[in-house]
Amino acid sequence: MGFVRFWSRTALRRRWRAVVGIALLLGLVGGLSLFAVAGARRTQSAYPRFLSAKHPSTLVVDVGGLSNGGYEELDRIAHLPQVTQARAYAAFYGARWTDQGPALSENFEAIGSIDGRYFVQDVFTPTSGRRPDPARADEIAVNEESARRFGYHVGQEFDFGVASADDVESSESDADDQAIQPRLLEHVRIVGVGSFVEEVLQDDTDRSPLVLLTPAFVAKAKGLETYAWQGLVLKHGDADLAAVQAAVQTGPSGGAAMFRQTSIDEFHAEKATRPVSLALATFGLLAALAVFVLVGQAIGRYLSSEREVGATARALGARPAAVALASAANPALAIGGGIVLAGALAVAASPLMPVGRVGRFEVAPGIDADWTVLLAGGAVLGLGLLAVTLVWTWREAVHRGRAPGPSRRRLFATSTARLTDVSPALATGVRFAVDRGDQTRAVPVWSVMAGAVVAVAALVAAVTFGASMDHLVGTPDLFGWNWNVALVDGAGYGNTNPVTTKDVLGGDHDVATWSGAFFGSDQVDGENLPLLGMEPGATTTPPVRAGRMVMRSGEIVLGTETIRHLGKHIGDTVSTTAGPATIVGTATFPSIGVVHGNHTSLGVGGIVVTEDVPGWARNVGEGDGSEPVPPTYGPNVLFVRYRSGVDPSDATNHLTGIAEKLGDYNGVVVTPPQRSAEIVNTREVNGSSTTLGAAVAVAALASLTVALTAVVVRRRRDLAVLKSLGFTRRQISAAIAWQATTTVLVGVVLGVPLGIALGRLLWSRFAASLQVLSAPVTPMGPILGIAVTSIIAANLIAVVPRRMARSVPSEVALRAE
Repeated sequence: MGFVRFWSRTALRRRWRAVVGIALLLGLVGGLSLFAVAGARRTQSAYPRFLSAKHPSTLVVDVGGLSNGGYEELDRIAHLPQVTQARAYAAFYGARWTDQGPALSENFEAIGSIDGRYFVQDVFTPTSGRRPDPARADEIAVNEESARRFGYHVGQEFDFGVASADDVESSESDADDQAIQPRLLEHVRIVGVGSFVEEVLQDDTDRSPLVLLTPAFVAKAKGLETYAWQGLVLKHGDADLAAVQAAVQTGPSGGAAMFRQTSIDEFHAEKATRPVSLALATFGLLAALAVFVLVGQAIGRYLSSEREVGATARALGARPAAVALASAANPALAIGGGIVLAGALAVAASPLMPVGRVGRFEVAPGIDADWTVLLAGGAVLGLGLLAVTLVWTWREAVHRGRAPGPSRRRLFATSTARLTDVSPALATGVRFAVDRGDQTRAVPVWSVMAGAVVAVAALVAAVTFGASMDHLVGTPDLFGWNWNVALVDGAGYGNTNPVTTKDVLGGDHDVATWSGAFFGSDQVDGENLPLLGMEPGATTTPPVRAGRMVMRSGEIVLGTETIRHLGKHIGDTVSTTAGPATIVGTATFPSIGVVHGNHTSLGVGGIVVTEDVPGWARNVGEGDGSEPVPPTYGPNVLFVRYRSGVDPSDATNHLTGIAEKLGDYNGVVVTPPQRSAEIVNTREVNGSSTTLGAAVAVAALASLTVALTAVVVRRRRDLAVLKSLGFTRRQISAAIAWQATTTVLVGVVLGVPLGIALGRLLWSRFAASLQVLSAPVTPMGPILGIAVTSIIAANLIAVVPRRMARSVPSEVALRAE
């Protein structure tokens, strides 16, 4: 062991820069890998941790109007045996009041906490300012959507008025909104802008401007409330849902009750962050692969440079095992130091996580040491690199026993150069790129090429992934929006007029087809499932992925995620309120439905015929009982597809102008494609994936720089011989440039198709996790740019090695001879 210590200390004094370089390379690329994997775990757990800190409801119930026995209904539900805590809010006809009357252009929903909801349960989260004081009626908060639409900000003050329902209904019939007089007028101040718990990861269709009023304000506005939603914390969680829902439906609201299940919101939120987490973890694993390629390459260069010293030690009587152990000691030291540095960098960079919208609501921002990833990841990297070191040591030991001689690759490269009659500088550069050299001065050229392949593949995979994401966002058909616009009546609660709809849309030359749908929900195999009720033969429906659309009562089409969750297949039967239903197909569902209630989204939901939607009978007119009569009110939403060649903007503007004819007074809104929370959130991964890919590429280019420098050092005698044979300084410089170009060309030729395949594979898995239709895109323009840029970068980083090569004196070769 004395020999090992002596040699390792001596080698460390001679080669400390190489040892430090290995440790730095491992620290940087390994830190990137640990950072990405730890960030994936932190991102995926962000929303559940956030939700737990906000004391969430298990179930939220639409109690209906408060004017006739609504408070008694709140009390009745709160005292159900399954309920451990209940908090509610009431809605008001509220507006910012000016000298001219209500500012109707600022169309927000005013919700007031009756008994502490949003203050002690489902707690409102300010992103600027603070929560209002529950005991003050003159303090309010607004959500970020209100701030975005209307320019509200912390510190703003105005008069806030509340009108009665009777006054509003009277003004609608008179078409004179400005004549409304407030029954309560309060000068208020905005003290906070933020988000409600269900808004952190939210579908576009759920975005609505909200104003939060305090319990003190609600007490002053007693008697002016319209409807209420009550949040319930259940004793046994979701296990009590069915019993509570059944008990609620025996009350005044009956079958019309709407529910919002927090676990479904949490499921959507986790589903929204899962692709981001998957992408981060995948790029973290790619960075780990880069660690083994790049650091393994650096270790190989170090051990190759120690070959002559090892041969001398063996000639002096050192045992092979001692020589091998002494050779591996300093790389092992570098691996240990690099692992520590990688962990430190991963922890130092941890405040950049989580990514996506959830990062703004991280309950424990700042430094986070994920010891599971740090210890397990560090062990995998460390043990793996030690194994690589042992392999290199064994290879070098085997080569010491062989007589030096020309390699086959050198002979192949030289003969090829002669056959093609290329310039001597090009032939030499190609030989330097593919030939390791003789056994005493071998250079690990193939591992350098592997690093170039990894760099190009990482960048190409990142841009392929990003282009596919942009294509998804710009192609609504892929995420269930299989039409141009949706006409939604009364935020999903109103009903369009079927007679007027037929006249208006049927006579519109811009419209090719349309179909209506009723919003609802049902217990499907015990799971609360949002539904779309559509007529058999509807021409405009969500895209069916397998099977067919419903044709009759007793059939159902399920979302891809729903059918997986239920453990069912096409042809199986599920239970519903209307009776058994046969699954006839699966579909990608649009993100659309009633505001504040559960609604369909991507892989979640069901389609049934209209009469199988619970509560649909409420819309059936009075008849003689002999046969059903047509509904007096039409669907809650109309899906409209334009004719081919029509300008979508012009057609949408035209529909917006006539939409009020289709339903309630000013109630129908022309709605463009609505993205789900999953798509909104995963757009954040584009920048992250490109950054990670670029980081790997930069590390690979740095490794190429070191490799080219090592080539000049290791091939000093070859360069001197070339100069003595007549090579000019310019030809020597060109040879090094051709070596760099050849290395990167191999990386481009192999890395581009590998990166395209990897990017498309990652996107296909990503799309499957989103429950959208997979349509990967190959962006040839950016990929060509990567190829050209890689070659230019290789020649730029070869500038210093080229200067070193030109300065090698020919006397080196003469002295050696």
